[in-house]
Amino acid sequence: MKFHLIQSDNKNLITGYDLNWVEVNQTRHQSSLIVTPDQLLLEWSVKTIKDIKENSFEVMKALDFEIILLGTGNKQEHLEPRLLEYFSKKNIAIESMSNQSACRTYNILANEERKVLLGLML
Repeated sequence: MKFHLIQSDNKNLITGYDLNWVEVNQTRHQSSLIVTPDQLLLEWSVKTIKDIKENSFEVMKALDFEIILLGTGNKQEHLEPRLLEYFSKKNIAIESMSNQSACRTYNILANEERKVLLGLML
């Protein structure tokens, strides 16, 4: 699926996706990655929801984000309750959803100038 950009302002936005890839600013990626409006981390080691640990976002620790969107592949999968509690104690909202939903939600929040981090599992 291709997206039509409403606004870019030099932000990282999702411009397309399919089952095994995602486009960020019209550049295709085929492995798990982390996207924020101003940073891109390629080849994120997380491949499935079971790979998520407390330190899975340490590489982005220096960033100031308020919500994590987890794209869990072609279907929505949920984090273990202990991980939800861990992120809640750090005042970080975390939502898991299918990659399709995560991409759409990320673009909306990024365009609203929200401090959002998208972790996509491919």
